[in-house]
Amino acid sequence: MIDVLAAEGHFVDHLAPVWLALPEEQRGAFHYIGRGHDRDLPGWRRDLPKPSESKHTLVASAGDLIRARHLRRPTAIMEHGCGQSFGGDPKSATHSSYAGGRNRDAQLFLHPGPHPAGRDRRAYPAARVEVVGCAKLDTLPRKKRGRTPVVAIGFHWDCRVCRETRSAHMEFGRMLNQLTDRMEVIGTGHPRIIDKLASSYRLHGIEVVKPWEEVCRRADVYINDASSTLFEFASTGRPVVVMNPPWYRRNINHGLRFWDAATVGVQVTPQGSLVEAVHEALEECPPQIAAREAALDLVYDRRPGAAQRAADVLVDWCATTS
Repeated sequence: MIDVLAAEGHFVDHLAPVWLALPEEQRGAFHYIGRGHDRDLPGWRRDLPKPSESKHTLVASAGDLIRARHLRRPTAIMEHGCGQSFGGDPKSATHSSYAGGRNRDAQLFLHPGPHPAGRDRRAYPAARVEVVGCAKLDTLPRKKRGRTPVVAIGFHWDCRVCRETRSAHMEFGRMLNQLTDRMEVIGTGHPRIIDKLASSYRLHGIEVVKPWEEVCRRADVYINDASSTLFEFASTGRPVVVMNPPWYRRNINHGLRFWDAATVGVQVTPQGSLVEAVHEALEECPPQIAAREAALDLVYDRRPGAAQRAADVLVDWCATTS
């Protein structure tokens, strides 16, 4: 039987599809200890799990992996993003929050693609590592394009692990009027920065849309710096614009967004024009569509059906571990 532990709402968004794909007899309790999120899930609880030798635990973050250690039971960690890590810089290569980092002592790793799976296999050769895809993709709404395109813009939170984890809002936030003067724009962002972004968006007359599913329902094109949502939106078959602030180092290759899969969308620097980049993206020319699909193949080894694949692996893992 499997318990889930999640401390933040965006972890729930990745875990819930897998939880629902599990056989009912394998579900223990879904423990959510964060704020501002409420799901109608079987076994939903608002407390920490209790130690038990008869259950397994599934988490979606390094922080929750640490919280699960006192439970004295086998623990699996499922990637809650695209699997981005920062191995191109020795200072960030072993950070515990990312695949291949230190202090990630799980018995099972579930990954969206081969890049993070390879890093955890090398770092934890005794663990089981499986590539299952990204379960969240199975739940994202699609939108048919209307007459007037809706542009969504979002930013990663200002994480200081390395230069590539920092938010581009400091550079591109002052350019928002380029968009609002000519287009219908909605604003979103990583949950850890959205409240700060909301103030900036409102100053520019941009409607704040926090739920990611709502962004996917309404937007025709998405502008982002380095969040996993960049690839999630692109996976729905719609164009993206990739913001590159000057502190993103071109001579450092971390893989995926930096830089092998950066071709997922039209790239723009502060010296360029967000409006021109959006228009170019919306043209959906065949070479750009092909580049987007090739980038997505690097990130997600498999796409449809990831929730069921993850659930099947978890069931097998429970049967073979104790």
